[in-house]
Amino acid sequence: KMEKLTTKEDEILRLFWAYGPMFIQDLLKHFPEPKPHYNTVATQVGFLEEKGYVAREKFANAYRYHAIVSEQDFADRVISDTVARFYDNSYASVVSRFVEEDKMDLDELKALIVQIESHKR
Repeated sequence: KMEKLTTKEDEILRLFWAYGPMFIQDLLKHFPEPKPHYNTVATQVGFLEEKGYVAREKFANAYRYHAIVSEQDFADRVISDTVARFYDNSYASVVSRFVEEDKMDLDELKALIVQIESHKR
């Protein structure tokens, strides 16, 4: 089970997914103005490392960090955790809720069933 991320940690992890391995200095370039302080970003990256989302490699006197959890694995875990926590581990309840709240209409659901059945063959 993965530890939850703060908004800032999530933002930094997305930068690693988008741009690949980076030093803290490189990471700072991707923040909008006003840019956060170097130490603030370094601290957040340290939390991501402790939580098992990023790892580091030593280059001379600096560390280069990279994501060790893929965006797809992260998304899958978030969905699984949500379904377990709020829908009693029932994916059918999730789909039912989408239909009930008009987030998905019956034609979309039928098309999805056809698509799934064609992949199972």
